[in-house]
Amino acid sequence: MRKTVCVIGAGLAGGILASTLAARGHAVSLVELGDAPAPLSPGSEVWDPAKVKMPFTRGSGIGGTSNFWHGGLTVLDRTDVEGISEQDRRVRAPFTYSQLRSYYTQAMTVVRGEQAYSLDHIESPLDMSIGGFDNTGDAFRLKALLYPDKPFSSRSLIQRAQELYGLQVASNIEIRRLVNSGSSRITCAEGIDLRSGGRRKFSADIFILSAGGLGSPKILLNSSEECPALMKLPIGKFIIDHPTGFVFKAKLRQRMNLQPLFGLARQGYKLRYGFALNPDCLASVDGRNHILYLRPAISMKDPGTYDVLKRKLVTYKGRSLSLLDMAHLVRHADLLFEAINFKYGLSYSTSYVSGLVFFEQFPDENAQIRQLENGKFGIKWGISDADCQSLEKFLAMYFENYSDLFEYFTIFPRISSRLDSAGHHSGACRMAVNASDGVVGGDLRVFGTDNLFVADGSVLAYSGHANTGLTIAALALKCSDAVAEA
Repeated sequence: MRKTVCVIGAGLAGGILASTLAARGHAVSLVELGDAPAPLSPGSEVWDPAKVKMPFTRGSGIGGTSNFWHGGLTVLDRTDVEGISEQDRRVRAPFTYSQLRSYYTQAMTVVRGEQAYSLDHIESPLDMSIGGFDNTGDAFRLKALLYPDKPFSSRSLIQRAQELYGLQVASNIEIRRLVNSGSSRITCAEGIDLRSGGRRKFSADIFILSAGGLGSPKILLNSSEECPALMKLPIGKFIIDHPTGFVFKAKLRQRMNLQPLFGLARQGYKLRYGFALNPDCLASVDGRNHILYLRPAISMKDPGTYDVLKRKLVTYKGRSLSLLDMAHLVRHADLLFEAINFKYGLSYSTSYVSGLVFFEQFPDENAQIRQLENGKFGIKWGISDADCQSLEKFLAMYFENYSDLFEYFTIFPRISSRLDSAGHHSGACRMAVNASDGVVGGDLRVFGTDNLFVADGSVLAYSGHANTGLTIAALALKCSDAVAEA
């Protein structure tokens, strides 16, 4: 049966959803905040200044953040979906890992184009020797992060669906709220035309929010008075991220070539391997999936001495460097080379290594997005003592497991100050088995509604330790199936 579908947000999830549903023969309207690929800084959000670790940029326009996404592909661990046997009191997702994996396979096909790689390349073990590091013992395993040679943007999918399947795109529209008829059915999405200032309404049989980890919960919070079913749900609560930072330096007992760990090049892609705990060891770190990447270094110098400048260099704000900044760069040229080497792989042979950690946060009811009286949104997110304690246990286990390979190592002090937001905030529309624990069910439909879905990073109750892009793409395809069957 042909349905009219309104997809709100033209990023990674929205682009996949809109193009897939249009190709299936549905009449799809894609509504987007911007009109061209461009960075978008937080606007109507007030971040707790004591909690924000670094500025980050989201994307607007066709393709959204996928236009700036570096394309690192990995999957959730099974324990992030099904929980840890005999430890978790409840499942972490309302479906099995095997069900999610089938969508991972489809998502790889969507984002890889004609490249010669697949999900099997992420799941395959390292096939080269790296001294003692390839003997991971009982505690650790190596997990791959795959980088395609060519980045993926959902913009190409959207443009193709416009040409072939009649996908309708409405740009420069900020959707403010959803309006329902009765208690469970959404009838229209209301917003503002940012060019004219006039009001816009979009009617459809099905509505899908894909406005991002913070954008979708903001729309739902704005709509709660109009939609009584939403008022009962924990919208905006339990925000998580997978913070990242350099937390130690170490000297190896002998010089090593870390290319197999650091940047193993294949045809059409590159693999980077990190150290993760085996599932039966996760209880030792409170059940969290952390991952550690080793980066070749020049010395034991603390990289925290140039953190301020590093933040300037990695943001999309177009800041130019002052003479003082340039002098700072010259002073810390060795640290700058380490950063450049990590990105471009100029040298792999090293006696020193830096430890780059991506760690998994668990849901915290104190971390949330809420409406303020002035119409903006307040966001409280940070790195808790429990987060740091789990990470410290993980590092202690790592050095105990590989002590024979290190001459000495230094874990930097004040570990929480070393960690930054990875910009993948999730959880504010979390998936759950029932409405008391979450906002959407296994089919990504909002509890208590008949025709409203959410499919983006906001639904991830547990987001794992690294890039969520492939998971978001998989969930978009899962949502597409649910809408087609609705």
